Amino acid sequence: MLETAIQAARAAGRLLVERLPNEREVQAKGLRDIVTDADLAAEKAIVQIIRARFPDHALLTEEEGASGGDAPFVWVVDPLDGTTNYSRRMPIFSVSIGLVHEGELEAGVVYDPLRDHLFVAERGRGATLNGQALQVNAIDRMDYAVVGLDWAHAHRDRHEILTRLGQIAPACGTLRGLGSAALGLCYVAAGWIDAYFHVGLKPWDMAAGLLLIQEAGGRVTDLDGQPWQPWGQRILVSNGHIHQALLELMGT
Repeated sequence: MLETAIQAARAAGRLLVERLPNEREVQAKGLRDIVTDADLAAEKAIVQIIRARFPDHALLTEEEGASGGDAPFVWVVDPLDGTTNYSRRMPIFSVSIGLVHEGELEAGVVYDPLRDHLFVAERGRGATLNGQALQVNAIDRMDYAVVGLDWAHAHRDRHEILTRLGQIAPACGTLRGLGSAALGLCYVAAGWIDAYFHVGLKPWDMAAGLLLIQEAGGRVTDLDGQPWQPWGQRILVSNGHIHQALLELMGT
């Protein structure tokens, strides 16, 4: 199953890169939420590979939604995480595929096709980038910390993000908004940034990335410091060393 996830992510990634220079067909799905022809084509490629090998498994994909009923194995798919970036030809986007078994994250793959970065995690077996083991970093000072975030769609969520930024920004080293939540989570797992938060994620945005962080030794909670519950939309992830400091800054 993990090999299937890797092959599907690579296939979708190749398709996205091939289509990147072309004109986009862009449609609005909701407020600040778009889909392109590339999203749809990449999802179709992923679904075809998975269904050909595991026809009795369920899928939860960003564009097609849920299918396959209540099967114990569920593939959680974001064919193009960072659609706005992609539509503007900003080179920060990814493919994310997570595998859930009876409510437990079992495997996750996030692929950045432009950099050929393949992030892979298996529950209990660690996390890797192109075959090399990943470990969160040991930064334990907020004034050195790089904190990632991304913008939600809803007005209310954006007001909350602005409030959180006002609490965190004076204390941390710097902040980064990437436009791809899946990559933001992977960057915490890789130790490239120290924490990441969001107030409005969907399961397909984070299924693979959260397992990567856990397997790389990081910490995952909701924004109140409580254990993260599938599929809670409000998350705080970190290297673990600055997690409590971030919660205190946010008043939790």
